[in-house]
Amino acid sequence: MLEARYFKDYKHNYMILRCGQQAGSSYQCRLLTSGRIDGILRCCLRHVNGESYFYYDISSRATLEGLYRGRKMSAQQIRELLEQLYEIYCGLGDCFLEESRLVLLPEYIFYDMSHKKYVGLYYPDYEEDKPYEALMDFLLEHLDGRDERLADCIYTIYERMEESSFSLRDALLILGEEEEEAGIRETGKVVDFPAAADSEKQTFPSGFAKAESAESVEENGSEVFEEEKMSAPAKRKSIFYPLLSLLSVLGIAGIIYIYGSYDLAQQEIMTLFGCGGLLAVCLLVGVIGTVRGGVQEIKPKQGMENVEPFPSEDSFYPSEQTPISLEEVLSRKMEIGPVAGSKNAAPQMPFQEQTAEDYADTVFFDSAQMVEYKLYALDKKNKKHITLNKFPYTVGKMAGCVDCALADDSISRIHARFEKVGDRVLLTDMNSTNGTYRNGLRMQPQETVEIEPGDEIRFGKLNYCFR
Repeated sequence: MLEARYFKDYKHNYMILRCGQQAGSSYQCRLLTSGRIDGILRCCLRHVNGESYFYYDISSRATLEGLYRGRKMSAQQIRELLEQLYEIYCGLGDCFLEESRLVLLPEYIFYDMSHKKYVGLYYPDYEEDKPYEALMDFLLEHLDGRDERLADCIYTIYERMEESSFSLRDALLILGEEEEEAGIRETGKVVDFPAAADSEKQTFPSGFAKAESAESVEENGSEVFEEEKMSAPAKRKSIFYPLLSLLSVLGIAGIIYIYGSYDLAQQEIMTLFGCGGLLAVCLLVGVIGTVRGGVQEIKPKQGMENVEPFPSEDSFYPSEQTPISLEEVLSRKMEIGPVAGSKNAAPQMPFQEQTAEDYADTVFFDSAQMVEYKLYALDKKNKKHITLNKFPYTVGKMAGCVDCALADDSISRIHARFEKVGDRVLLTDMNSTNGTYRNGLRMQPQETVEIEPGDEIRFGKLNYCFR
């Protein structure tokens, strides 16, 4: 494991790694600090108390481990990750740098929010016998389990990883072969992957079977049409006729204004009157359409023609003038409440059998275990409280990537993360630009502290109280 420390100055966040004596004067170190290699973290070499350290600039960057904490990765996201790491890997070889010094640990693979791409960490003193093991363990843990083909593909990569000649290119080839086979199975024919597969996806939704014969379409066509007709929603009242009437009125008003305000020639007057007549016809059509459209006949759905209407109140209760014999009264069962057959009696409901769930024991609700953690806003302009309803919980301004989006310029895209370990709530600063504060003390980048009820938490300019 790398022993990294973090430091923040006025504008930048740095990750600090110790530099070996030989690495400080090597070709790799000089080329690394020159800033001419794309795809890796820029760094500088500083000497403190007779020791040399690499200062890597990690401002506005989130780690892969922090980005997908508590989230799953899709096949597209995994492919993009491996493709960009492979590009970085190839770029190191073009610069005659040792590819094995590229750190592929999830906590040291960074994502640049501004350019939306991954950035690698190149450390000249890094040595690892199995450089891909930690990354593949992370992908196995965070892959989307609903995608069976993706799971099979990652397990295949994990098995091939034990080979000495394995590289990221082999992982991409396995992903490509798996996706090509999936494209063949879905379409039923050989396709040119990925271009042909993309065109198929644009035309047909995923899982849609194209290979249908003309006979099956003819046999099921009428049945499908009937189902669509039964499930079609009711037609809504169109606004075309009211809009036509409104525009016609405005047009006629404009013609009257022009005729009364300007001196027009005979030909212009005739043209104006012609336009007025056309608008009058449009107004008449709009008024008639609006009046007819307001009254619509509600037709019963198919299969509901023979359903009897809901019975009226008189059908439930006999008329007061209906004579009742003494024998009929004596034959009735005695019940507590209104007499059956009277207007105050409720309709008899059929008896419903009791299930096992109705006789199940009542579970005791322990309210002490349902602890609600909340951040209460303390600023006058900020009235948005934050409820920590799950863990891990991230805050920032990039909607879609965080659990709570804060619309403030002082907030970073992914600013901070809350976690719960046992009964303790932990707060971690995610390399924020303007910092995260606990009780007035600024936290270092990637620093994790325990917070307690009553602590004041500040993200940039926004102040909260944790309770």
